[in-house]
Amino acid sequence: MKKLLLTLLVCLTATCSFAGSILIEGFEYANHDLESPIGWICDDNSWLCGYLEKDHNRIPHTGNWYAFAEGDEAWMFMPMYLIPSMQYRFTTWAISDGQYSLSLWAGSAPDRESMTHQFHSETISSQQYMKVSAYVEEIPEGCDYIGICATKLQGGCFLTIDDIEVEMVEQYTFEAEAITGDTAMYPGTQATFHFLIHNTGYDPVDITVHPSNEFFTDFSFYSNGINATTFSTQPDETVRVTVNATLRPEIEPGTVAWLDINMTIPCNCNTAMVTFWVTPLDITLTEENKDLNISIYPNPTTDFVTIEADELQSVTLIDLNGKALSSMATKGNSIRLDVSDLKASVYFISVKTRSTSSFVKSILKI
Repeated sequence: MKKLLLTLLVCLTATCSFAGSILIEGFEYANHDLESPIGWICDDNSWLCGYLEKDHNRIPHTGNWYAFAEGDEAWMFMPMYLIPSMQYRFTTWAISDGQYSLSLWAGSAPDRESMTHQFHSETISSQQYMKVSAYVEEIPEGCDYIGICATKLQGGCFLTIDDIEVEMVEQYTFEAEAITGDTAMYPGTQATFHFLIHNTGYDPVDITVHPSNEFFTDFSFYSNGINATTFSTQPDETVRVTVNATLRPEIEPGTVAWLDINMTIPCNCNTAMVTFWVTPLDITLTEENKDLNISIYPNPTTDFVTIEADELQSVTLIDLNGKALSSMATKGNSIRLDVSDLKASVYFISVKTRSTSSFVKSILKI
């Protein structure tokens, strides 16, 4: 019954959040030197936790725990109840001052005779930590335990492993996240948008972007200074993409406009999309009363905006939804607005003077 409940729990977890779901992470729960790792089953304490005479911790002085092999052949096991329909990634970091064979297994019971399915095997002979990783697409039925085996190939040495991870992950999968928020711009002008691509799968993958052209044209995409529409990503890598696009000049002010960017990979097994919402501005708002001696600067701005005009009466700051964020009466010919706390976006400044009832100009806060 306990096994069934645990399997159902893992299934539910995988349904809600599949890629990157970590099932085991590290040996941090091992809290005594020279004892078997807590939660693991070991033969004759053949794996121990703690510290050797020389510091084998992968990240020095962090206090993380690691396990090291004690003997010619060291096994340790943990119940996992792996699900055949899921894909898994097994990752650890290993170091040896001699030569060891490190292998990852699965089986029906916590003993070496029951370990029937080998995921990965690698010879560890480096004086620096090596990343050992294995992707498993098909799990045989009845694999209720995972096993780690270290076999000494050369006498008088240790094998140390640190931060073992077991997680559910697909071979090719990625996610996308928009960075740029809502934008206002004039038809016929260019805007810049930013988004992130996360490679959450096991293998490297090429991701191709496909922008919609209903409202925009003249696209250019950049990542790390490279102009391209296909970007290569490594597992666990995040790529920042910048796109320049021009709002079509025939778009009417007040239209609900957007830019969709679809992303695909060669196997067509996963897609993603980001959407940027855009408000087309009416150019006549800033050209009304051209002869007025009104200056608003700097634009774009990061911290402050200065408004200069003869006989100022009031200044109102308005967001893209038409909400007045601040309004103040003033006298004189100059006023300074603090916009440092506002998020990056487009805002409007409405100015009233003794000689004009309303003058509106858009500003870009970056």
